[in-house]
Amino acid sequence: MFAVTLLSLSTSAEVEAGALASELGLTPYETGQLVRGALPSVVLRTADGAKAEALAASMRGRGQGALACDLTQVVASEAMHHVRGFKLEADALVSENQNGTSERLPWSEVRCAIKAVHHVSAQSLDVSHERKFDLTRAVISQGLVMTKASTKEKATAAAVREPVLYLFRRGGLPWLLSESQGRYGALGPLVRPTRAENFETLLRLVRERIASVPWDERLVSLRPRTEKLSSDFRGHQTNASSASTVDLFAHVLAASLAPA
Repeated sequence: MFAVTLLSLSTSAEVEAGALASELGLTPYETGQLVRGALPSVVLRTADGAKAEALAASMRGRGQGALACDLTQVVASEAMHHVRGFKLEADALVSENQNGTSERLPWSEVRCAIKAVHHVSAQSLDVSHERKFDLTRAVISQGLVMTKASTKEKATAAAVREPVLYLFRRGGLPWLLSESQGRYGALGPLVRPTRAENFETLLRLVRERIASVPWDERLVSLRPRTEKLSSDFRGHQTNASSASTVDLFAHVLAASLAPA
């Protein structure tokens, strides 16, 4: 499967929507939904790689920032190396694993950094059953039926915003830093009371060490659609995340900023 992603517009959204409508066989209203608002945006998903490349080339010919991406080449965030414990050395980021081993990412191998946010949501439906005294039934049944069954449903929803930093490297899997997974003791006197403060401090220190590397924050304010991760067999619990969509956009941005 291939995806064509619009990264930037050099014309109005209306002009590009009209051009895309002709190329995709859609209405300008439908394509307008794809090009308006925050970018990046996926404008086409197809199994035809040639079609994807042709559309991306046509969009670039109109001055737009667009790339076609083979989705099999996108590394999912769960497959990336997750940094928890760490050390910031002069020449590398050292990741300390829970099993006592460590891995190094030389700063010279980092080709770009993408700051983003994963949105995770959980919805649950609690169902309770109870029986209450029912005077009408008691009278009609002459005391044989004294109660009535009732069912109550209570829906709850929770949303979590997880700031992350993708470090794309030359010749290896990307590394992922996430606010909630970090262990920030290595910051020493810079440690602050909250994870959010510590994560921002870590990112500032990382950025200082890769000052010549492209750094992009477009995905921080983006709110892409979430995809279902899991649900229980009764439909009482559903979990969803935007991580897979953000992974795609981060991959495309990295390809546009610093081709491998």
